Amino acid sequence: MKWMVCYWALVAGLILCGCGGVQYVDNAESREYSSLGIDYHDLEKAASDNIKSLLESGYVRSLAGLSKPKVLVISDVINDTMQHFSTQELTRKITRDMRNSGKFILTMAFAGSGGSKDKMLDSVRDARGNDEVNQYGVPEKGSIIAPELSLSGKIVQRNTKVKSKQRVDYFFLLTLTDLKSGLVVWDNEVNIIKVGKNTSAW
Repeated sequence: MKWMVCYWALVAGLILCGCGGVQYVDNAESREYSSLGIDYHDLEKAASDNIKSLLESGYVRSLAGLSKPKVLVISDVINDTMQHFSTQELTRKITRDMRNSGKFILTMAFAGSGGSKDKMLDSVRDARGNDEVNQYGVPEKGSIIAPELSLSGKIVQRNTKVKSKQRVDYFFLLTLTDLKSGLVVWDNEVNIIKVGKNTSAW
């Protein structure tokens, strides 16, 4: 019995020693630990540059004096890179600033791969006619508002070997489409280029 106590004490000690090497890094200082892969700073830049382009576009300027915001849906955003991350990390940053501008509002009733649909919308409507549910709070048919605009995009990666180094180009392509006419009302491309050793970790 005594040897088991010693064994678990040793295991606990090793775990605590292992955790001792972990440290928090401030966002501003985290660039020091960048790799050739897509990180927080890349997504911040892609979102910031794209939203700046959108809000300064002729289309958004034409919305001045609009009585109500345009209803926006997040469509497919394809991750065509070697990196595994959710494209919602990018789209939510962009749509948050779009909403804050007062000219757009996001719907969760529809979504492509770049967003997420709120499952409760369907669950609440499935309660229609259920005797256990107070029907006063159940939404009527036809109450969901259809989107007017669709945000879609693609993230592309291109690798090039340059002597002993590796260059990685990332292209963040976004498009805003009028769903009634099918016309593109805005599109933009943000490029991020990284160079590192061929042995750099992703």
